[in-house]
Amino acid sequence: MRSFGALAVAAAAAVVLQTTLINTFQLGSAAPDLLLVLCVYLGLHQHTVGGAFAAFAVGYLQDSVSGSATGLNAFAMTLVFLLVYLTSSRLWVDNLLSRIAVVFFASVVKTLGVMLLVAIFLSVDGVWSTAARRLLVQALVAAAVAPPMFAVLSSSRRMRSADAN
Repeated sequence: MRSFGALAVAAAAAVVLQTTLINTFQLGSAAPDLLLVLCVYLGLHQHTVGGAFAAFAVGYLQDSVSGSATGLNAFAMTLVFLLVYLTSSRLWVDNLLSRIAVVFFASVVKTLGVMLLVAIFLSVDGVWSTAARRLLVQALVAAAVAPPMFAVLSSSRRMRSADAN
């Protein structure tokens, strides 16, 4: 129960930071997706149904505050969780460089997944040209913020396990 509370606090803090402070420091058209990094962390460390539900809830939370069509980010975060979970169960992703690479590719998957759904269901013109311009920068920015965020999340995880002992 403590881990759920800590992840809920981390998600709330990430939403507040992402919707207020980080939007003022955008790099071109890309801002760091802190909730994506949290979702990747869930995929690496929470190999349960609760982890999948938390990834869906994080995506739904992002849908709620972003004003986009409901379900786009929920689907994308669930897809990211599933791919990160499958990757981490087959490959060794325990060092910093591999985690950064996973965040980079997760950002690419999330962006392509959202753009595919927008192109199919909403018929918005220019979706793929927008995605092509933002894809690489968005992925690089997400990968750049991953190490400090993983450090904070891992330290809170270590503190929870020390409290349990």
